[in-house]
Amino acid sequence: MKRSRRFLAPALWSLAALAVSPTAVSACSVCMGASPKTGEAINYAIFLMLGFIFAILGGIGAFIYNLAKRARSPLPTHDELSQVMTAQEEPKSI
Repeated sequence: MKRSRRFLAPALWSLAALAVSPTAVSACSVCMGASPKTGEAINYAIFLMLGFIFAILGGIGAFIYNLAKRARSPLPTHDELSQVMTAQEEPKSI
């Protein structure tokens, strides 16, 4: 019961403050008749942010696909691995 009172009191005070000052609750400037360029700029900003989100999610998806693809590939046998390791250790002659 105490916990609900702790959250209920600030909510009631906030509603009371909004009811007393209706000018603070007015709509944004774009909705209230700002220039059309402002709304257009906001639309471009939203599409830019969506583009960033899709690019990041695409990168994460590509990374997961790469991990899954590497997990499916079989490991080389011990003989093949030792041949590769010795080939890398041998100095190249000029």
